[in-house]
Amino acid sequence: MTLPPGGQPYNPAPDVQQSSGEHTSPGKRRGRSPLIIGLIVAAVVLVGGGIAAAVSLTGKTTPSDDQRIESTVRDFYGTLSDKGPSVAVTKACAADRAQYDALPDAQKSASDEGKISIRIVSVDHIAVTGDRATANLVGAMTMPGAEDKTTTATEHLRKEDGTWKVCSADGR
Repeated sequence: MTLPPGGQPYNPAPDVQQSSGEHTSPGKRRGRSPLIIGLIVAAVVLVGGGIAAAVSLTGKTTPSDDQRIESTVRDFYGTLSDKGPSVAVTKACAADRAQYDALPDAQKSASDEGKISIRIVSVDHIAVTGDRATANLVGAMTMPGAEDKTTTATEHLRKEDGTWKVCSADGR
């Protein structure tokens, strides 16, 4: 044991136990709860701050309704061009799916055989009202044996189960 200046032997204070590092007072023991709670709060703050910093550094944020609507329109018409109406309709609202399901099988087959190519040039003037939206589309449509025809149209959309879907039935 080291002697402090003055030559007196070192004796720890009576409320300190050297073996466990815990501080005790006579007849009463302090709990670790405040320390544990403090560490948990600090961890939550650090994790939350890290997530916020990651979002600001990567620039990734939740897409806006306008971005989701544009993506929905482009996806729907891309699927229509690549895979036909029978697949594209699965990406449409419930009302459009019901109308398609009500078509005679011969008409469904004929629509899938006719190859139409649609290329969306722009999606703009998006207007959202609750769970409904409209967007102006400019697109080029090509049918077999015909030249491209640029068309402008208003597309209607409906939000179902939190997802925007093309909904032509709302435009009728």
